[in-house]
Amino acid sequence: MRIITKEIIMELVNKISSCKDDVVFVGSLVYSVNGELDRSPNDIDIVVTSLDGLERFGEVICYDSVSVFAKDSKRCIIEGNEVLIDIWLRDELPEWEIIDGIKYQTVVSQIKHYQDIKDSTDDKFIKQYIDKWQRK
Repeated sequence: MRIITKEIIMELVNKISSCKDDVVFVGSLVYSVNGELDRSPNDIDIVVTSLDGLERFGEVICYDSVSVFAKDSKRCIIEGNEVLIDIWLRDELPEWEIIDGIKYQTVVSQIKHYQDIKDSTDDKFIKQYIDKWQRK
């Protein structure tokens, strides 16, 4: 198995971005592209308003999730690539900015999203996980 490098991640990010206009990259990629992550992301997290076009990257598998992270979203994944593509299907895209031709969720929008999740749960593990990302 190949090591997942930032170059491998970015190659797939560029391919996804080139085939979908309604895609915003979120999660650890936001911190990575802003130089706030000292490692390569483990997966690709995206928010889309439609699944159209994603089938070219593998089988899109959707499922019901009770996770607080899936609030207002239908969850889907694409496995089988070197990199897992984690999908949040929503009615609207989060606030985004274009960096090197790619739409990324703004850091402010992502922090607000995490804070909303944190405020909506009593789960200490989730609160600690979010605190870790908010310190980045």
